[in-house]
Amino acid sequence: MSEYKPDRGRVDRAVRQSGVVVVMNKKHIKTPEDMVTTMYEVYQAGFIAECTFRIDAGILKDAMQELCVRRAQSSADSPFILGVGSVINPSELETAIEMGFDMVVAPANVMGGYGEGKDFVRTCRQADVFCAPAIFTPSELQYFIERPDALEPDAVKVFPANSHGPNGIKGLLAPYVRQRHAGRIIMPTGGVNCETGPQYQQAILASGFTPVLGMSAPLSLVEKEQKPGDVEVIRRSLAQFKKKFQSCYSGGSK
Repeated sequence: MSEYKPDRGRVDRAVRQSGVVVVMNKKHIKTPEDMVTTMYEVYQAGFIAECTFRIDAGILKDAMQELCVRRAQSSADSPFILGVGSVINPSELETAIEMGFDMVVAPANVMGGYGEGKDFVRTCRQADVFCAPAIFTPSELQYFIERPDALEPDAVKVFPANSHGPNGIKGLLAPYVRQRHAGRIIMPTGGVNCETGPQYQQAILASGFTPVLGMSAPLSLVEKEQKPGDVEVIRRSLAQFKKKFQSCYSGGSK
């Protein structure tokens, strides 16, 4: 892309095509170089990269300088999406947008008050940044997807997903099965792995929504071998995940 401009639509298409957001934490990133290498390799593997805002601000800032350069060099058909998660307040949201992240994921509604989640959506829309606030209860889900002001998020994260399980999420979505919600992105995160991932996919698809899985499993070897930023380990971990996940998905689809 010759000149980068934020574009929620571009992120939406990339997220739907990938179906998996790889969630990185402090065990995966110790330096700016670790963050650049890991996020780029995740992208090269066909996934969406999401680092955590819990990482030291200096690391985030330094890494984003190089990552933004690489993003600008990516093709329009296969854009390099820079995602960040664990954003918990308005100040962090503002900083994340200023740093240049394309996608902001949160463990709640970011703004604090129950009725203020719409302001998170409004802020992201003004910057043309893709947003995915988290919900856990039916009331929280309804707040975000049944809005008279149209300030609905680009995706809804369900966190922690393992407290619901696939059947629980299917039950959570059941009252909201409407044509107007068909294809809306639901992002289960927390305890989602190779074995449970296909079950979450099937449960969400059965309700007419689009599943996008938030997972750290693709980087399990990096954590196990304690080698953040090691290209060989990252690639091996991603390849192992692809093979195992496809095997579980195929088995669950028979």
